[in-house]
Amino acid sequence: MFSSVNGASPGTKPATQRRSRETRDKLITALDELLHEKNFDAISVAEIANRAGVSVASVYQRFDNHNAAVAILVALYLRRVTQWWNDFSRDSPEPIGRTSLREALVQVGRAAWRQSDDLRYVMQPAYLQSRLHPDLLDEHWRRQEEVAVSGFRSLLQNHADEIRHSDLTRAASMSAYFFNLMFLGRLLHPAGMSGWNLPTDVDEFAEELADFVCGYLGVARATDSQGRLDR
Repeated sequence: MFSSVNGASPGTKPATQRRSRETRDKLITALDELLHEKNFDAISVAEIANRAGVSVASVYQRFDNHNAAVAILVALYLRRVTQWWNDFSRDSPEPIGRTSLREALVQVGRAAWRQSDDLRYVMQPAYLQSRLHPDLLDEHWRRQEEVAVSGFRSLLQNHADEIRHSDLTRAASMSAYFFNLMFLGRLLHPAGMSGWNLPTDVDEFAEELADFVCGYLGVARATDSQGRLDR
């Protein structure tokens, strides 16, 4: 879930002509604007078309006839997540020297926090609608899970000398699953976090996650985090 995306948007019909692509983009932009004003469930296809300045018929010419609004939402989600990660990768400075595994995990946590904050307005309804319309996003989620696990596997392999866990393949899957669930919970229930007495600060939350995963992996406790451990 918290990674870049690739591939065509499910539910979107091919747009080969420039005018058709422009209309499709207007509809996606219109939904983007509307989601900043109201919940997805309160937005109709007619509203999207009206905001885009096109006819309702144009919507069904370019998106799935049965779930047009959801198909536009999926297209918007894929576009925004891809754009977010492209911007993040471009703007993030390259680390100087080799970082510890714990610090690398903290950086992953910070990025996931920022993404869930910046894109909650589209990621939350996209996830909820994907449960109702698995044909539109299930394959995408499976690919994203593979990408996430692959990323964690590479990270753990690069820091294998710090890890006591004997099975890095299983460890990568469990670490990716844990991170994903933690941020999915935050994405879907942001106001409910305080009831668990969880950190509400990005740095503290990311550090707690990193400590949790490092404990599972058997990573030796770093001296620079001893003060936090003694609180």
